[in-house]
Amino acid sequence: MEIQKRNQKYSGSKIKIAALFVIAAIFTFAFTFANISKANAYNLSYSKFYLALNGGIGNTHIGSGFSNKSGGTYNLTLGDNYHLINGNNNNGVVLGGGVLIGYADNGNYSYNNNYLSLNYNFSVHSVYYGAFLKGGYDYDNFTPFVKLGYINYAFVGGSNNYYSVSDEGGFLYGVGVKYSFTPNWGVTAQYMGAAMSSSYRINNYLIGIDYSF
Repeated sequence: MEIQKRNQKYSGSKIKIAALFVIAAIFTFAFTFANISKANAYNLSYSKFYLALNGGIGNTHIGSGFSNKSGGTYNLTLGDNYHLINGNNNNGVVLGGGVLIGYADNGNYSYNNNYLSLNYNFSVHSVYYGAFLKGGYDYDNFTPFVKLGYINYAFVGGSNNYYSVSDEGGFLYGVGVKYSFTPNWGVTAQYMGAAMSSSYRINNYLIGIDYSF
């Protein structure tokens, strides 16, 4: 794990956050325009925005010399599912995407460096955010899906005011299945992985509930 001075500024993260909001704005405009276009195409397809609250367990690896740790993780996701009608029914391909923001408890660690006479325990937590594209298939009430995108974790941790851990961003990937028990409400079980560098990796196992509108 990289140990840095706490007074280092995370200006790169601010730029990434601003870029993420731009992506979200473009995303919203694009799918709003798609809804207008599909209306002119005799409703051959339909689009639904959704808001989802997910929670579960995240398993964190933050570098050689440290064992993997598990802790709670939660996120809020705003997205859109664009359904392609197959024949005269709603069973067909689903394309879409979204943005997410969340919090994770990344575990408690011990750091030992005999050369520098450092020996201390510390906990790590993080705020994370990302954007993704999504593909799936409607089968009655079930929709299995895959997702790919970008995610950034703003890690915070250390035993005193001198040490901290770094921000990390990288590849987001996942698979899952959604069950819709009403036209608007559904539940989702999913795996979401984050490969940020050779030393930072997180595996999330999540259950969520979402509302489509």
